[in-house]
Amino acid sequence: MLRHALAATVLAVGVLAPGGAAAANGPCRPVGTAGLADLVPGDSTLGLSALPPATVELPPQVPLRGTTETFNRRWSFALREGRTYVKEAAATGGWRAMALPDCLAGRVTGISVDDDELVALDEDGRIYTMDHALNAPWTWNWTYRYGAPLWLGEGNTVPYGSTRWTWSVLSPGEDRVWRDTAGNDHPVGGAKVSHVFALSADGSRITYVDPWLPADHSYEMATPHRGRFQAVALSTAASTSFVVNRYGDLYTRLYDFDISGSDRVFFGYSYEDQRGAAFPKIQLPAPDWVRQPKVPAAGELTDRISVHKTGRGSDARELRVEGRDHGFTGYWHKSLTASRWTFTATGRPLQGRLLRNTAEDRSADTLAPPSPYDYAGAQGGMTARVDAFDVAVEDTRLLLRAGDEELRLTLHTVDGLRQSARAAGLTAQPRRFYGTVEVPQSVLDGPGAQHPLLRGLVQDLLGSARFTDTDVVVTDRTMTIARLGLTLNRT
Repeated sequence: MLRHALAATVLAVGVLAPGGAAAANGPCRPVGTAGLADLVPGDSTLGLSALPPATVELPPQVPLRGTTETFNRRWSFALREGRTYVKEAAATGGWRAMALPDCLAGRVTGISVDDDELVALDEDGRIYTMDHALNAPWTWNWTYRYGAPLWLGEGNTVPYGSTRWTWSVLSPGEDRVWRDTAGNDHPVGGAKVSHVFALSADGSRITYVDPWLPADHSYEMATPHRGRFQAVALSTAASTSFVVNRYGDLYTRLYDFDISGSDRVFFGYSYEDQRGAAFPKIQLPAPDWVRQPKVPAAGELTDRISVHKTGRGSDARELRVEGRDHGFTGYWHKSLTASRWTFTATGRPLQGRLLRNTAEDRSADTLAPPSPYDYAGAQGGMTARVDAFDVAVEDTRLLLRAGDEELRLTLHTVDGLRQSARAAGLTAQPRRFYGTVEVPQSVLDGPGAQHPLLRGLVQDLLGSARFTDTDVVVTDRTMTIARLGLTLNRT
Protein backbone atom coordinates (compact mmCIF):
# COMPACT_ATOMS: atom_id res chain seq x y z
CA MET A 1 0.00 0.00 0.00
CA LEU A 2 2.72 2.47 0.97
CA ARG A 3 4.75 1.60 -2.11
CA HIS A 4 1.79 2.31 -4.41
CA ALA A 5 1.08 5.59 -2.65
CA LEU A 6 4.68 6.68 -3.10
CA ALA A 7 4.70 5.71 -6.75
CA ALA A 8 1.56 7.76 -7.38
CA THR A 9 3.03 10.77 -5.57
CA VAL A 10 6.32 10.60 -7.46
CA LEU A 11 4.55 10.34 -10.80
CA ALA A 12 2.41 13.34 -9.85
CA VAL A 13 5.50 15.54 -9.39
CA GLY A 14 6.89 14.41 -12.72
CA VAL A 15 10.08 12.54 -11.92
CA LEU A 16 12.30 12.00 -14.93
CA ALA A 17 13.45 8.52 -15.88
CA PRO A 18 16.84 7.43 -14.50
CA GLY A 19 19.61 9.41 -16.16
CA GLY A 20 22.24 6.69 -15.91
CA ALA A 21 25.71 6.72 -14.45
CA ALA A 22 27.30 8.40 -17.43
CA ALA A 23 24.72 11.19 -17.35
CA ALA A 24 24.82 11.85 -13.61
CA ASN A 25 26.69 15.16 -13.86
CA GLY A 26 24.47 18.21 -13.82
CA PRO A 27 22.10 19.87 -11.35
CA CYS A 28 20.87 17.68 -8.50
CA ARG A 29 17.41 16.42 -9.27
CA PRO A 30 14.91 16.94 -6.48
CA VAL A 31 13.55 13.40 -6.73
CA GLY A 32 15.04 10.14 -7.98
CA THR A 33 13.65 6.63 -7.82
CA ALA A 34 14.77 5.86 -4.24
CA GLY A 35 11.86 4.24 -2.42
CA LEU A 36 10.11 2.99 -5.53
CA ALA A 37 9.76 -0.68 -6.47
CA ASP A 38 13.11 -2.31 -7.19
CA LEU A 39 14.28 -3.24 -10.61
CA VAL A 40 14.86 -6.94 -11.10
CA PRO A 41 18.56 -7.33 -10.19
CA GLY A 42 20.75 -8.48 -13.04
CA ASP A 43 24.38 -9.20 -13.80
CA SER A 44 24.62 -6.56 -16.50
CA THR A 45 27.50 -4.09 -16.21
CA LEU A 46 25.99 -1.81 -18.86
CA GLY A 47 27.33 1.67 -18.27
CA LEU A 48 30.43 0.61 -16.33
CA SER A 49 32.74 0.84 -19.35
CA ALA A 50 31.58 4.41 -19.92
CA LEU A 51 33.14 5.41 -16.60
CA PRO A 52 36.83 6.39 -16.71
CA PRO A 53 39.36 4.10 -15.00
CA ALA A 54 40.38 5.23 -11.51
CA THR A 55 43.66 7.12 -11.30
CA VAL A 56 44.05 6.82 -7.51
CA GLU A 57 45.37 3.87 -5.52
CA LEU A 58 42.56 1.61 -4.36
CA PRO A 59 42.54 -1.85 -2.73
CA PRO A 60 42.05 -5.00 -4.81
CA GLN A 61 39.14 -6.03 -2.55
CA VAL A 62 36.87 -4.38 0.05
CA PRO A 63 36.34 -6.77 2.98
CA LEU A 64 34.70 -4.37 5.47
CA ARG A 65 31.73 -2.03 5.16
CA GLY A 66 32.60 1.47 6.35
CA THR A 67 32.20 5.07 5.23
CA THR A 68 35.28 5.23 2.98
CA GLU A 69 35.06 1.70 1.58
CA THR A 70 31.86 -0.35 1.40
CA PHE A 71 30.14 -3.09 -0.58
CA ASN A 72 26.91 -4.92 -1.31
CA ARG A 73 26.34 -8.25 -3.04
CA ARG A 74 26.99 -6.73 -6.48
CA TRP A 75 29.46 -3.83 -6.21
CA SER A 76 32.31 -2.42 -4.13
CA PHE A 77 32.56 1.34 -3.62
CA ALA A 78 35.38 3.54 -2.35
CA LEU A 79 35.77 7.21 -1.42
CA ARG A 80 38.92 9.26 -1.94
CA GLU A 81 39.24 13.04 -1.64
CA GLY A 82 35.55 13.74 -2.16
CA ARG A 83 35.11 11.43 -5.13
CA THR A 84 33.65 7.93 -5.38
CA TYR A 85 34.80 4.84 -7.25
CA VAL A 86 33.17 1.52 -8.12
CA LYS A 87 34.14 -1.97 -9.20
CA GLU A 88 32.49 -5.37 -9.39
CA ALA A 89 32.60 -6.88 -5.89
CA ALA A 90 33.85 -10.25 -7.13
CA ALA A 91 36.63 -8.75 -9.26
CA THR A 92 40.16 -8.03 -8.09
CA GLY A 93 40.71 -4.43 -9.05
CA GLY A 94 39.09 -2.83 -12.08
CA TRP A 95 38.04 0.38 -10.30
CA ARG A 96 36.18 3.10 -12.21
CA ALA A 97 35.46 6.72 -11.29
CA MET A 98 31.74 7.27 -10.69
CA ALA A 99 29.88 10.18 -12.22
CA LEU A 100 28.24 12.32 -9.53
CA PRO A 101 25.75 15.19 -9.60
CA ASP A 102 27.49 18.57 -9.55
CA CYS A 103 26.28 19.23 -6.01
CA LEU A 104 28.25 16.16 -4.83
CA ALA A 105 31.25 15.92 -7.13
CA GLY A 106 34.36 16.46 -5.04
CA ARG A 107 32.28 17.11 -1.90
CA VAL A 108 31.50 13.61 -0.63
CA THR A 109 32.65 13.01 2.95
CA GLY A 110 31.22 9.53 3.53
CA ILE A 111 29.47 6.67 1.73
CA SER A 112 27.58 3.55 2.83
CA VAL A 113 25.74 0.98 0.73
CA ASP A 114 23.29 -1.77 1.66
CA ASP A 115 21.02 -3.72 -0.63
CA ASP A 116 20.06 -1.58 -3.63
CA GLU A 117 20.64 1.88 -2.11
CA LEU A 118 23.82 3.87 -1.51
CA VAL A 119 23.95 6.92 0.73
CA ALA A 120 26.53 9.69 0.47
CA LEU A 121 27.09 12.68 2.77
CA ASP A 122 28.41 16.10 1.82
CA GLU A 123 30.49 18.43 4.04
CA ASP A 124 27.35 19.55 5.89
CA GLY A 125 26.29 16.00 6.70
CA ARG A 126 23.39 16.20 4.24
CA ILE A 127 22.08 12.84 3.04
CA TYR A 128 21.94 11.96 -0.69
CA THR A 129 20.62 8.60 -1.93
CA MET A 130 21.64 6.67 -5.05
CA ASP A 131 19.11 4.06 -6.14
CA HIS A 132 19.44 0.69 -7.96
CA ALA A 133 22.83 -0.10 -6.40
CA LEU A 134 22.31 -3.82 -7.11
CA ASN A 135 21.80 -3.19 -10.81
CA ALA A 136 23.72 -1.94 -13.82
CA PRO A 137 25.39 1.49 -13.55
CA TRP A 138 23.20 2.97 -16.27
CA THR A 139 20.20 2.70 -13.90
CA TRP A 140 21.81 4.61 -11.01
CA ASN A 141 20.25 7.94 -10.08
CA TRP A 142 20.44 10.35 -7.13
CA THR A 143 18.07 12.32 -4.92
CA TYR A 144 18.50 14.73 -2.03
CA ARG A 145 14.86 14.16 -0.98
CA TYR A 146 14.52 12.57 2.45
CA GLY A 147 11.86 12.49 5.13
CA ALA A 148 8.08 12.70 5.38
CA PRO A 149 5.97 12.43 3.41
CA LEU A 150 7.01 9.20 1.72
CA TRP A 151 10.69 10.05 1.07
CA LEU A 152 9.65 13.35 -0.55
CA GLY A 153 10.76 15.70 2.25
CA GLU A 154 13.26 18.51 1.79
CA GLY A 155 16.16 16.40 3.03
CA ASN A 156 17.89 15.54 6.29
CA THR A 157 21.32 15.21 7.82
CA VAL A 158 23.23 12.76 9.97
CA PRO A 159 23.12 13.98 13.60
CA TYR A 160 25.86 16.49 14.31
CA GLY A 161 28.74 15.05 16.32
CA SER A 162 28.07 11.42 15.37
CA THR A 163 31.26 9.38 15.65
CA ARG A 164 30.08 6.60 13.30
CA TRP A 165 27.16 6.24 10.91
CA THR A 166 25.95 3.49 8.60
CA TRP A 167 23.20 2.78 6.06
CA SER A 168 20.81 -0.15 6.47
CA VAL A 169 18.17 -1.59 4.11
CA LEU A 170 15.86 -4.50 4.95
CA SER A 171 14.09 -5.42 1.71
CA PRO A 172 11.42 -7.82 0.43
CA GLY A 173 13.61 -8.59 -2.57
CA GLU A 174 16.83 -9.59 -0.78
CA ASP A 175 15.78 -10.47 2.79
CA ARG A 176 12.16 -11.61 2.27
CA VAL A 177 11.47 -12.23 5.99
CA TRP A 178 12.72 -11.45 9.50
CA ARG A 179 12.24 -13.43 12.71
CA ASP A 180 10.71 -12.09 15.94
CA THR A 181 11.37 -13.24 19.51
CA ALA A 182 8.54 -15.80 19.31
CA GLY A 183 10.37 -17.54 16.48
CA ASN A 184 7.86 -16.44 13.83
CA ASP A 185 9.05 -15.24 10.43
CA HIS A 186 7.31 -12.11 9.14
CA PRO A 187 7.46 -10.77 5.58
CA VAL A 188 9.35 -7.51 5.23
CA GLY A 189 6.27 -6.04 3.54
CA GLY A 190 5.71 -4.24 0.29
CA ALA A 191 8.31 -1.57 1.00
CA LYS A 192 11.89 -1.60 2.20
CA VAL A 193 12.90 -0.43 5.68
CA SER A 194 15.78 2.00 5.16
CA HIS A 195 17.58 3.82 7.98
CA VAL A 196 20.73 5.79 8.64
CA PHE A 197 21.99 4.66 12.07
CA ALA A 198 24.34 7.09 13.85
CA LEU A 199 26.38 6.69 17.04
CA SER A 200 26.57 9.57 19.52
CA ALA A 201 29.84 11.15 20.66
CA ASP A 202 29.87 9.21 23.94
CA GLY A 203 28.82 5.97 22.23
CA SER A 204 25.70 5.42 24.35
CA ARG A 205 23.00 6.69 21.95
CA ILE A 206 22.07 5.39 18.51
CA THR A 207 19.84 7.66 16.43
CA TYR A 208 18.09 6.29 13.37
CA VAL A 209 17.01 8.57 10.54
CA ASP A 210 14.31 7.07 8.33
CA PRO A 211 13.52 8.60 4.90
CA TRP A 212 9.76 8.20 5.49
CA LEU A 213 9.73 9.81 8.95
CA PRO A 214 10.01 13.48 9.95
CA ALA A 215 13.26 15.25 9.08
CA ASP A 216 14.55 15.29 12.64
CA HIS A 217 16.80 13.22 14.91
CA SER A 218 14.18 12.17 17.45
CA TYR A 219 14.08 8.37 16.99
CA GLU A 220 16.59 6.31 18.97
CA MET A 221 17.60 2.70 19.57
CA ALA A 222 19.07 1.95 22.99
CA THR A 223 22.55 0.49 23.23
CA PRO A 224 23.08 -2.65 25.38
CA HIS A 225 22.66 -2.45 29.17
CA ARG A 226 19.49 -0.33 28.91
CA GLY A 227 21.09 2.34 26.77
CA ARG A 228 24.19 2.79 28.91
CA PHE A 229 26.76 0.68 27.00
CA GLN A 230 29.36 2.95 25.40
CA ALA A 231 30.29 1.73 21.93
CA VAL A 232 33.27 2.96 19.96
CA ALA A 233 32.02 1.63 16.61
CA LEU A 234 28.76 0.77 14.85
CA SER A 235 27.83 -1.08 11.67
CA THR A 236 24.32 -1.98 10.50
CA ALA A 237 22.99 -4.03 7.58
CA ALA A 238 19.43 -5.19 6.96
CA SER A 239 18.36 -3.83 10.38
CA THR A 240 21.02 -5.87 12.23
CA SER A 241 23.28 -3.53 14.23
CA PHE A 242 26.76 -4.50 15.43
CA VAL A 243 28.63 -2.58 18.16
CA VAL A 244 31.89 -2.94 20.10
CA ASN A 245 33.37 -1.12 23.11
CA ARG A 246 37.01 -0.35 23.80
CA TYR A 247 37.54 -3.74 25.47
CA GLY A 248 36.35 -5.78 22.49
CA ASP A 249 32.90 -6.65 23.86
CA LEU A 250 30.66 -7.30 20.84
CA TYR A 251 26.86 -7.14 20.59
CA THR A 252 24.28 -7.44 17.78
CA ARG A 253 20.62 -6.51 17.61
CA LEU A 254 17.80 -6.86 15.05
CA TYR A 255 15.85 -3.59 15.26
CA ASP A 256 14.22 -0.93 13.12
CA PHE A 257 11.10 1.27 13.14
CA ASP A 258 8.79 -1.55 12.01
CA ILE A 259 10.33 -4.24 14.21
CA SER A 260 10.22 -1.98 17.28
CA GLY A 261 6.42 -1.82 17.36
CA SER A 262 6.08 1.76 16.13
CA ASP A 263 4.36 1.13 12.78
CA ARG A 264 0.91 0.27 14.12
CA VAL A 265 -0.88 1.65 11.07
CA PHE A 266 0.30 -1.22 8.86
CA PHE A 267 1.36 -3.99 11.28
CA GLY A 268 -0.17 -5.84 14.23
CA TYR A 269 1.87 -6.26 17.43
CA SER A 270 1.29 -8.07 20.71
CA TYR A 271 3.00 -8.69 24.05
CA GLU A 272 0.89 -11.83 24.42
CA ASP A 273 2.79 -15.01 23.56
CA GLN A 274 2.58 -15.52 19.79
CA ARG A 275 4.31 -18.91 19.70
CA GLY A 276 2.13 -21.40 17.85
CA ALA A 277 -0.48 -18.80 16.87
CA ALA A 278 -2.28 -19.53 13.59
CA PHE A 279 -1.95 -15.91 12.46
CA PRO A 280 0.77 -14.50 14.69
CA LYS A 281 1.19 -10.81 15.31
CA ILE A 282 4.67 -9.37 15.67
CA GLN A 283 5.95 -10.37 19.10
CA LEU A 284 6.87 -7.55 21.47
CA PRO A 285 9.13 -6.47 22.96
CA ALA A 286 11.46 -6.28 19.97
CA PRO A 287 14.54 -8.52 19.93
CA ASP A 288 17.12 -7.38 22.47
CA TRP A 289 20.89 -7.14 22.13
CA VAL A 290 22.76 -10.45 21.87
CA ARG A 291 26.25 -10.66 23.31
CA GLN A 292 28.55 -12.19 20.70
CA PRO A 293 31.58 -14.38 21.52
CA LYS A 294 34.77 -12.42 21.97
CA VAL A 295 37.56 -12.68 19.44
CA PRO A 296 40.20 -15.05 20.90
CA ALA A 297 42.23 -13.16 23.51
CA ALA A 298 45.45 -13.76 21.58
CA GLY A 299 43.93 -12.07 18.55
CA GLU A 300 44.16 -8.32 18.10
CA LEU A 301 41.24 -6.28 16.80
CA THR A 302 40.49 -2.69 15.87
CA ASP A 303 37.40 -0.53 15.92
CA ARG A 304 36.71 -1.25 12.24
CA ILE A 305 33.71 -3.57 12.46
CA SER A 306 31.32 -4.63 9.72
CA VAL A 307 28.11 -6.59 9.22
CA HIS A 308 26.60 -7.58 5.86
CA LYS A 309 23.75 -9.76 4.66
CA THR A 310 24.53 -13.16 3.13
CA GLY A 311 21.09 -14.44 2.11
CA ARG A 312 17.41 -14.49 3.01
CA GLY A 313 16.13 -14.19 6.56
CA SER A 314 17.36 -12.18 9.51
CA ASP A 315 19.98 -14.76 10.58
CA ALA A 316 21.77 -14.52 7.23
CA ARG A 317 24.44 -12.07 8.36
CA GLU A 318 28.24 -12.14 8.60
CA LEU A 319 30.21 -10.19 11.21
CA ARG A 320 33.73 -8.97 10.52
CA VAL A 321 36.31 -7.19 12.70
CA GLU A 322 39.63 -5.86 11.42
CA GLY A 323 42.62 -7.20 13.32
CA ARG A 324 45.80 -9.22 13.46
CA ASP A 325 46.55 -12.88 14.17
CA HIS A 326 50.10 -14.15 14.77
CA GLY A 327 51.52 -11.07 13.09
CA PHE A 328 49.29 -11.27 10.00
CA THR A 329 46.85 -8.43 9.28
CA GLY A 330 43.32 -9.06 8.04
CA TYR A 331 39.93 -9.57 9.62
CA TRP A 332 38.12 -11.89 12.02
CA HIS A 333 34.76 -13.15 10.78
CA LYS A 334 31.86 -15.44 11.65
CA SER A 335 28.21 -15.91 10.81
CA LEU A 336 25.73 -14.19 13.13
CA THR A 337 24.83 -17.39 15.01
CA ALA A 338 28.24 -19.12 14.97
CA SER A 339 30.16 -19.59 18.22
CA ARG A 340 33.71 -19.23 16.85
CA TRP A 341 35.66 -16.61 14.93
CA THR A 342 37.91 -17.38 11.96
CA PHE A 343 40.74 -15.20 10.67
CA THR A 344 41.41 -14.24 7.05
CA ALA A 345 44.70 -12.53 6.22
CA THR A 346 44.68 -9.65 3.71
CA GLY A 347 48.16 -8.18 4.15
CA ARG A 348 46.72 -4.66 4.19
CA PRO A 349 47.85 -2.25 6.93
CA LEU A 350 45.39 -1.90 9.82
CA GLN A 351 43.30 1.26 9.42
CA GLY A 352 41.33 1.23 12.68
CA ARG A 353 42.37 1.95 16.27
CA LEU A 354 43.53 -1.08 18.24
CA LEU A 355 41.20 -2.12 21.08
CA ARG A 356 42.09 -3.76 24.39
CA ASN A 357 40.76 -7.22 23.62
CA THR A 358 40.31 -8.67 27.11
CA ALA A 359 39.25 -12.28 27.58
CA GLU A 360 36.68 -11.35 30.22
CA ASP A 361 33.44 -9.45 29.64
CA ARG A 362 34.05 -5.78 30.45
CA SER A 363 30.76 -4.41 29.11
CA ALA A 364 29.91 -2.94 32.52
CA ASP A 365 33.19 -0.99 32.53
CA THR A 366 31.95 1.25 29.73
CA LEU A 367 28.57 2.41 31.04
CA ALA A 368 27.21 5.91 30.71
CA PRO A 369 25.26 7.36 33.70
CA PRO A 370 21.65 6.15 34.03
CA SER A 371 18.88 8.31 32.63
CA PRO A 372 18.18 11.28 34.93
CA TYR A 373 14.41 11.17 34.33
CA ASP A 374 12.73 9.93 37.53
CA TYR A 375 9.00 10.51 38.07
CA ALA A 376 6.81 10.09 41.14
CA GLY A 377 3.29 10.97 42.25
CA ALA A 378 0.40 10.05 44.51
CA GLN A 379 -3.28 9.31 43.99
CA GLY A 380 -5.45 8.92 47.05
CA GLY A 381 -3.53 6.63 49.38
CA MET A 382 -1.40 5.13 46.60
CA THR A 383 2.03 6.32 45.42
CA ALA A 384 3.66 5.56 42.08
CA ARG A 385 7.24 5.83 40.88
CA VAL A 386 9.19 5.38 37.62
CA ASP A 387 12.98 5.65 37.78
CA ALA A 388 15.51 6.27 35.00
CA PHE A 389 12.96 6.54 32.18
CA ASP A 390 14.70 6.45 28.78
CA VAL A 391 12.86 7.17 25.53
CA ALA A 392 14.77 4.37 23.76
CA VAL A 393 14.36 1.66 26.42
CA GLU A 394 11.25 -0.46 25.91
CA ASP A 395 10.51 -1.50 29.50
CA THR A 396 10.65 0.42 32.78
CA ARG A 397 9.71 -0.59 36.30
CA LEU A 398 6.46 1.00 37.55
CA LEU A 399 6.41 0.79 41.35
CA LEU A 400 3.07 1.20 43.14
CA ARG A 401 2.71 1.33 46.91
CA ALA A 402 -0.30 1.48 49.23
CA GLY A 403 0.13 1.10 52.98
CA ASP A 404 2.87 -1.46 53.54
CA GLU A 405 2.23 -3.27 50.27
CA GLU A 406 4.27 -2.85 47.11
CA LEU A 407 3.22 -3.83 43.58
CA ARG A 408 5.85 -3.98 40.86
CA LEU A 409 4.53 -3.62 37.32
CA THR A 410 6.32 -3.16 34.01
CA LEU A 411 5.58 -0.16 31.80
CA HIS A 412 6.38 -0.94 28.16
CA THR A 413 6.76 2.10 25.90
CA VAL A 414 7.33 2.28 22.15
CA ASP A 415 7.93 5.53 20.32
CA GLY A 416 4.86 6.66 18.41
CA LEU A 417 4.44 7.30 14.70
CA ARG A 418 5.00 10.98 13.91
CA GLN A 419 4.78 13.01 10.72
CA SER A 420 5.98 16.36 12.13
CA ALA A 421 9.47 17.09 13.38
CA ARG A 422 10.28 17.33 17.07
CA ALA A 423 13.38 17.69 19.24
CA ALA A 424 15.34 14.65 20.35
CA GLY A 425 14.91 13.28 23.85
CA LEU A 426 12.53 14.73 26.42
CA THR A 427 11.61 18.41 26.33
CA ALA A 428 8.65 20.59 27.29
CA GLN A 429 6.96 19.32 24.10
CA PRO A 430 4.82 16.26 24.99
CA ARG A 431 6.21 13.02 23.59
CA ARG A 432 3.58 10.35 22.96
CA PHE A 433 4.30 6.65 23.33
CA TYR A 434 2.38 3.47 22.64
CA GLY A 435 2.27 2.09 26.18
CA THR A 436 1.42 -1.26 27.73
CA VAL A 437 1.16 -2.07 31.44
CA GLU A 438 2.28 -5.60 32.33
CA VAL A 439 1.13 -7.32 35.51
CA PRO A 440 3.41 -10.17 36.67
CA GLN A 441 1.89 -13.59 36.05
CA SER A 442 2.66 -14.48 39.67
CA VAL A 443 0.30 -11.71 40.81
CA LEU A 444 -2.50 -12.99 38.57
CA ASP A 445 -1.97 -16.63 39.53
CA GLY A 446 -1.46 -16.07 43.25
CA PRO A 447 -3.52 -14.32 45.90
CA GLY A 448 -2.90 -11.05 44.08
CA ALA A 449 -2.66 -7.60 45.60
CA GLN A 450 -4.20 -7.44 49.08
CA HIS A 451 -4.49 -3.72 49.66
CA PRO A 452 -7.88 -2.50 48.36
CA LEU A 453 -6.33 0.30 46.28
CA LEU A 454 -3.85 -2.00 44.55
CA ARG A 455 -6.41 -4.79 44.15
CA GLY A 456 -8.87 -2.36 42.63
CA LEU A 457 -6.25 -1.09 40.19
CA VAL A 458 -5.44 -4.60 38.96
CA GLN A 459 -9.04 -5.77 38.79
CA ASP A 460 -10.89 -2.65 37.69
CA LEU A 461 -8.43 -0.53 35.71
CA LEU A 462 -6.43 -3.41 34.21
CA GLY A 463 -9.23 -6.00 34.09
CA SER A 464 -7.00 -8.62 35.74
CA ALA A 465 -5.21 -8.92 32.40
CA ARG A 466 -1.51 -9.45 32.09
CA PHE A 467 -1.12 -6.82 29.34
CA THR A 468 -3.18 -3.63 29.01
CA ASP A 469 -2.55 -0.97 26.39
CA THR A 470 -2.47 2.68 27.39
CA ASP A 471 -1.41 6.05 26.05
CA VAL A 472 1.72 7.39 27.73
CA VAL A 473 2.69 11.05 27.38
CA VAL A 474 6.02 12.26 28.75
CA THR A 475 7.75 15.63 29.01
CA ASP A 476 10.90 16.63 30.84
CA ARG A 477 8.63 17.46 33.81
CA THR A 478 5.67 15.06 33.80
CA MET A 479 4.58 11.55 32.84
CA THR A 480 0.92 10.65 32.26
CA ILE A 481 -0.25 7.01 32.12
CA ALA A 482 -3.80 7.38 30.81
CA ARG A 483 -5.26 3.97 31.67
CA LEU A 484 -4.22 4.29 35.31
CA GLY A 485 -5.27 7.92 35.59
CA LEU A 486 -1.77 8.73 36.88
CA THR A 487 0.22 11.90 36.34
CA LEU A 488 3.71 11.76 37.81
CA ASN A 489 6.07 14.67 38.29
CA ARG A 490 9.81 14.77 37.69
CA THR A 491 11.77 14.30 40.91
